[in-house]
Amino acid sequence: MKVNAFARLAVGAGAGALALGALALPAQADPAAGTHGTLVGLGSDTTQDVLNAVAAAVPGNLLASYDATGSSTVATRVGGTAVPRANGSGAGRDLLRLATGQTTSANIATASGGTLPVTTQDVFGSIDFARSSSGPSAADVRPDGVLTYIPFASDAVTYAVAPNSVVPSNLTKDQLKDIYQGAYDRVQVLGGVSSLLRPTDTPAAGSTTVKLTTFIPQAGSGTRSYWLGQVGITENDISTSKYPNVTDKDFAGQQVQEHHGQALVSGTPDQDAGAIAPFSAGQWVAQANGKVTDNRAGVVLGKVAGTSAVQGSGTAYSLDPAYAGYTRLVYDIVPSRLADDPSSDIHKAFVGTDSEVCKQSSVITAYGFGLLTGGVKCGDTTTRAYAAATSPSSITLGALPSSTVGRAATLSATVTSVGVGGGTVTFAKVSGGVATTIASAKVAAGDSVKATASWTPTAVGTTDVLAYFVPALAGVDAPAPTATAPLVATAVPAVSSTTTVAVSSKPMVGHTMTLSARVSATKYASGKVSFYDGSTRLGTVPFSTTTHTAKLAIKATRTAYSVKAVYQPASTTVVKSSSSSSLSVRVAKDSSSVSVATIKSVHASYHGSVSVRIVATGVTPTGTVTVRQGSVVLGHATLRSGAARITLPRLSVGTHHLVVSYSGSTTVASSTSSVKSIKVVR
Repeated sequence: MKVNAFARLAVGAGAGALALGALALPAQADPAAGTHGTLVGLGSDTTQDVLNAVAAAVPGNLLASYDATGSSTVATRVGGTAVPRANGSGAGRDLLRLATGQTTSANIATASGGTLPVTTQDVFGSIDFARSSSGPSAADVRPDGVLTYIPFASDAVTYAVAPNSVVPSNLTKDQLKDIYQGAYDRVQVLGGVSSLLRPTDTPAAGSTTVKLTTFIPQAGSGTRSYWLGQVGITENDISTSKYPNVTDKDFAGQQVQEHHGQALVSGTPDQDAGAIAPFSAGQWVAQANGKVTDNRAGVVLGKVAGTSAVQGSGTAYSLDPAYAGYTRLVYDIVPSRLADDPSSDIHKAFVGTDSEVCKQSSVITAYGFGLLTGGVKCGDTTTRAYAAATSPSSITLGALPSSTVGRAATLSATVTSVGVGGGTVTFAKVSGGVATTIASAKVAAGDSVKATASWTPTAVGTTDVLAYFVPALAGVDAPAPTATAPLVATAVPAVSSTTTVAVSSKPMVGHTMTLSARVSATKYASGKVSFYDGSTRLGTVPFSTTTHTAKLAIKATRTAYSVKAVYQPASTTVVKSSSSSSLSVRVAKDSSSVSVATIKSVHASYHGSVSVRIVATGVTPTGTVTVRQGSVVLGHATLRSGAARITLPRLSVGTHHLVVSYSGSTTVASSTSSVKSIKVVR
């Protein structure tokens, strides 16, 4: 990261080389006994304290961050087995790689100074993220990496020396590089002025010299990785002793713990005077301000290129934005699969500027780190590393059973999962080169697990079925799907059905008559029912698979029917069609009434007339009407459209009382009017 990017952090003004002393009580380290967070993290010593504080500020026990030092193991889950306490960024990263199955075995550095052999089976489900004070190596970076390095703050790194040090208090980057590569091996002090000497230099007369000792933090430390990169040294250089002056053991032979000053004061006064080690400015500020345990042991921070990494005094230190030395991003490493899933707790905790971690800006600055206000934002997911494990997981499709349509078939597959982490088996049918999911089953952890699921064929024929496995471990590639195999589905013999028919009570011509069919069977299929009068179809209606009935309403137009119902299922592979026996239905004639218009008075020399309408429900009456006076028939007429006009003979002067009768028809009953009067005048 460039110096000018770091200078954009809002952290105040500068200070020179600073002496350190013991301060106040530390913040909480590991989660309290009996408390377990949803997301567990281990790793970097540099960021352990700020992540502890962030975890405390985020509500709901979402985060649990465990220190790099302390007991050799920690139990991160309720009832879970203990896992190694990863000491350093590399150790935390490798523990996460194991937990995701990206690698299946590794030696994890611990605070004891040694390593513990660990397998995926030992730790899956026990760690969710890793703290890291350095990014991935260029060789491991890849756009499809299964781990995502998510930056949340910026840190400055400078060099620290003992309180009695004679190492110059202001060095350039080139001088620091030369010191670590052995180009300078001593410090000469003459007249109170320190200067660096090369191996071939002869000390000035009257001067004293002190041997330079160049410390680096323990193996697996992110600060170690970062510092070696800045001074041009590789881990291979260390293992081959290319630079024998560089050591991760202090003068007492103990492991150099990053950001602890003890190594710089572990020797004789002369040894301490020439000792130098990298130190995180963020850790220094947090320790100086009493946020965490003060492990500085009185050591002093030096300037780089005339600039100090920190500013302030007492318990009010902060980063100096004018620092022109070494700056870096610090990260939380998470599984990429979960970072990309907006519904996951990992995404909510770490991804984006509005994530739970990134919202804790005041906590981040209080612990000596800078906010990211430049091109790289807090919560960025661009940096990814590590290819997915070439999966030794496998899946074998079990023998497919013969089946029948409508009946569940059992599908099975045997899975061997990397790291015994389990996952999900999905069964799919393949048609035209397209695979469509038909069933799935969860696979519990185990070396070889049989997964079963059921699927019900809906059509007769052969279905090509395959299975594929998605491991639960986020660092593992899925094995190739199985080859397809045929599943043959035959038709289930259709069951018989019986249909009966009924008619609503007291049907009457001209009124609605309801025809009902009931189907009886051991299973049913949707379909339709047709009703017939003899061979004439009266209508077709849907069949209800809930009530097992069908109903048709018609208007009765005659007095006799021969009704039959025929059930026609949509699928004859389920149930057979059936017909009822014919039901003879007698329908009552429609009732009628005689409506007589007002009869006008008539002169004795003229013929009078009577206008009549026969009223019935739903039908037009036919037949004849007759007018009588007593028993004498005065006239009759045939109905046309239910009405008629009857011309009367000449009647004598006076009032005549008349009655109109309707003869009825094949569908309408007869009826008679009330007495009507006609007045005949001279």
